[in-house]
Amino acid sequence: MDRPLHTDDIVSKKNSPTLLAVVERTPSDIDTHEPRPQHYEPSNIKCHSSISKPIFRRFLKDGVPPKNTVLVRWQHTGLCQLLPTSKLTLLDRSLLIGDVVRKNAQSAMSGVVINTFTTCTLEPVGDITYKNVTLKGLPPPSELAPDWLRPSTPPLLIPGVPASELLEPDTPKEEDLIIYKSWLGRVDHVNPNIVLKLPDNCVVEINEDLCEQPTGEYEAFAVGDLATTKKGNLRNGKWIFGRYNPNTVPVGTVVETRVQTLEISWLQRRIGGAVSEEPPDVLERDEIESRFFRVYDRTRRPLQGVANNTISNSELDIRLGLRVRFKDLAEACAKYPDTLRRIPRSEMLGYDINVFDIERFSTEVVVQWQDRSLSTEHSIDLIPDSSIEDEHATWPGEIAHSLDFTPVEGMEGVERPSRVGVVQSVLAGERMAKVRWAPSAVIHYARVEEEGDVRSLLTGAVGIADGEVEEVSLYEVEAFGAMNVRRGDLVLLAVRLEGGGEGDGDVDWVGEIVDTKMDGTLSVRLGAAREVRDVVLRREEVVVAVRSDGTDDAGHWDDGGSEEDEDEDEEVSDWSEATGVDGDSGMGGFDAVDVDVAVRRRVASGPGGFVEESSGESDDESESDEDDSMSDGSEEEPQARYEDENGEELDEEDVEGGDWESEDDDDDDDDMPDAPPGGVQVDVRVQATPPTSADVTPPDSTLAPKDDPATQHQPASETASTNGGGPPQYHVLEDAVPATHHYATSPSSSNPAHMKRVQKEHRILQKPSAIPQGIYIRTWESRLDLLRCLIIGPSDTPYENAPFVVDFHLPPTFPNDPPSAFFHSWSTDGAGSGRVNPNLYEDGKICLSLLGTWEGSRGEGWKASRSTMLQVVVSLLGLVLVKEPYFNEAGYEALAGLEESRRPSALYNERVYLRARGFVVVALRREGGEARGLEGLRDVVGWCYGEGGLGLLEKVIEGVVGVLERSEEGGGGEEVDGLRVVSKGVCIPLRRVLGSLMELR
Repeated sequence: MDRPLHTDDIVSKKNSPTLLAVVERTPSDIDTHEPRPQHYEPSNIKCHSSISKPIFRRFLKDGVPPKNTVLVRWQHTGLCQLLPTSKLTLLDRSLLIGDVVRKNAQSAMSGVVINTFTTCTLEPVGDITYKNVTLKGLPPPSELAPDWLRPSTPPLLIPGVPASELLEPDTPKEEDLIIYKSWLGRVDHVNPNIVLKLPDNCVVEINEDLCEQPTGEYEAFAVGDLATTKKGNLRNGKWIFGRYNPNTVPVGTVVETRVQTLEISWLQRRIGGAVSEEPPDVLERDEIESRFFRVYDRTRRPLQGVANNTISNSELDIRLGLRVRFKDLAEACAKYPDTLRRIPRSEMLGYDINVFDIERFSTEVVVQWQDRSLSTEHSIDLIPDSSIEDEHATWPGEIAHSLDFTPVEGMEGVERPSRVGVVQSVLAGERMAKVRWAPSAVIHYARVEEEGDVRSLLTGAVGIADGEVEEVSLYEVEAFGAMNVRRGDLVLLAVRLEGGGEGDGDVDWVGEIVDTKMDGTLSVRLGAAREVRDVVLRREEVVVAVRSDGTDDAGHWDDGGSEEDEDEDEEVSDWSEATGVDGDSGMGGFDAVDVDVAVRRRVASGPGGFVEESSGESDDESESDEDDSMSDGSEEEPQARYEDENGEELDEEDVEGGDWESEDDDDDDDDMPDAPPGGVQVDVRVQATPPTSADVTPPDSTLAPKDDPATQHQPASETASTNGGGPPQYHVLEDAVPATHHYATSPSSSNPAHMKRVQKEHRILQKPSAIPQGIYIRTWESRLDLLRCLIIGPSDTPYENAPFVVDFHLPPTFPNDPPSAFFHSWSTDGAGSGRVNPNLYEDGKICLSLLGTWEGSRGEGWKASRSTMLQVVVSLLGLVLVKEPYFNEAGYEALAGLEESRRPSALYNERVYLRARGFVVVALRREGGEARGLEGLRDVVGWCYGEGGLGLLEKVIEGVVGVLERSEEGGGGEEVDGLRVVSKGVCIPLRRVLGSLMELR
């Protein structure tokens, strides 16, 4: 079975093993799924001939490789190609210290890479011919310009070289971390000159922007590169040896690079040092060559070595084509006498061009697993952990604290967890951990008293963890990100080391984390000090300056579909050009591959229900034009028809932003188009949410019937329907707007057009059978622009029978602007706090394209002429509260159905299920007393959960009991799915929640 491929993997063609490529995009690496990939490529992206044109066109729009395909960049051409994974062989997987990995997609246990051992094959400098002139150098692997000629016999490769013996010849370079005086910064741009040795043995320095690579491209140069320029540039250059000769061919070998200026982003200043102003953003050559400037070198190690085998030792970040040289060339010549040929400095006028390119490499890593065991693995036998964003995942050495908080005496608005400790080991499959408590630890949070219970860290002092070791559920503790560090993180020391001085010039105030110890302390390597050494410090004695995983300055790209992106002229100008050569040679000619291209759409059907329509695409080459248009996302959308008072059709532009109805429209809604029988009028064009799971769960059809005769006698101004004699689903309240309504203090509007549209929205909501079962809406006679909505979670989802309350405001700019919405996120002691859906935030934000809080595809946003409040609440029920909410995360729809996403989805489900049961506890406690967030709905909650109504409390209890029985008995062989079977770690807090639920009977 072929191994799954991931971004940055090194691969080769199965039928041409010497052709190497780097994987740039896969279906599962969503961070790479930037749309319109062709916009960033100088040449057309190629496509394997077995991939159909419609599928390729879709990839060129959304940037997501289809299942069982990857986008690679070929080393010998520099071009990108989309092709089946079955045609590739995995050679190496680039893993770095601090990466989180698993052994396979089914494994529950993760591990952290703590050491890497990379073995390289090097390509040495050889003889290259340019217009009958022979030079020494390393040409690029891609195709050379016509005047260049590679040697007929390639130079002998040097295999089996450990990366620890190598270093980069040219520093500083972009992304390097540098230290200047008392500041730590990152190099953004390097402006160098290059020194060329010409064929006549003269040496000249010129700006690299005036030179071309042998490929004809203007790219950065390194020692050992070959460069061509113009004679005029040589004439004006700075001559080091000899002088300008017009008869000399303007070509040479780069023997040195000399940095002229550096553009720097300054990150942090030394803690506790003398106050100094931030250095300039551009450092000049004299500043770079001063004693105050140095590049932070992660590969430096203490002279005496280290005894602890969990200490991390960084190597070069090896990649294909990386230019390197030996740290000790003489030693290397003795070690590799059969393959290494040293070029004497005397042949190069004193310059050292004994440099090499990484031709290929193989990596082994040491992994510390969650159970604290260590193992050495080949990198290709591991996979990146796709559940790394799991908020309850933790690893040995991390700081964790309990979830029960108490106020800090004398500090208003500040609270602390009752216990703090260090994770000793994790039983990942059971979601349990062993924690050694730190009795002297002090962690203080500032709490913002609003929905969501937002906390920010004020003080974090761990001390030494020397207390008892206890086994706890991962759902009972939190490993707060701001308190934790990872191997490879760069930190500033908040303490002055013994023997250090303010003015001695030794950089002993910045270092790299090389070990996280089980007592809460850290091993920090002072890699910039005169003498590299490792020191042991407490957590509170360091401050993170640069995180190794890049989370300190994560990039962002806009997924929104702009109108300009609708043009497809740049996608594929010629299909034959995109597919490459035919046959089984070169880039094409592979066998056909099955690719699932099912497209799912959802339309309203029945009272709040949803049905799926599936449109498949054949992989036959004889696909119809209709299939082509469907697959590339350019299918024609169904259009709404707008008419004036006389029945004449209006253009959409005439309707957009208008009053939405004719001037003589009265309060009757006879002129309104009827909803589908017993259903909801919903524009099928509006998805209204970030891409979701293919499983859209219909609302619970087992709730109270909607055809009760009582509904025929309710005043239209007060109710849309009843539920078997229960409270109406829509109701106008006469009392004052509660202060807990999030928009209670927002201004109202007296604009006639606004009021008219608001009334129209309410007439839609109060139509019989309009509101889907499980939704209850309240508004106030004094403020019809404010609404409060209760949604009962649909069955067969982790939200089943749980209450969700959302406040809405129809602002004065409505309907030109969408409604404003606020989600009431609740937490309880047993279930803890946290997100219950990627679209529902703890601070109340709702991420929904209909609300204008998500940039969905074109046509998915709010449209004044056709979008409605009813559509918003239906979308919340049917497209947000779904069976697998994990895939609601932006871009995660591409992960649906992949083996590696099955466990992360199940883990997301089980924590959502736990929190949703907590929502029931909070709602019923508030219904019986404190009613924050439930005013106007207390009678509804009492009826829904009480014995005299729907009796949902008993159903919730029954469901929890069933889950616990199945899970604690081993699930009867069932896999943890977060709905029927949960892990042991969830069972512990779920039992406490069950006790709270039973007390509410």
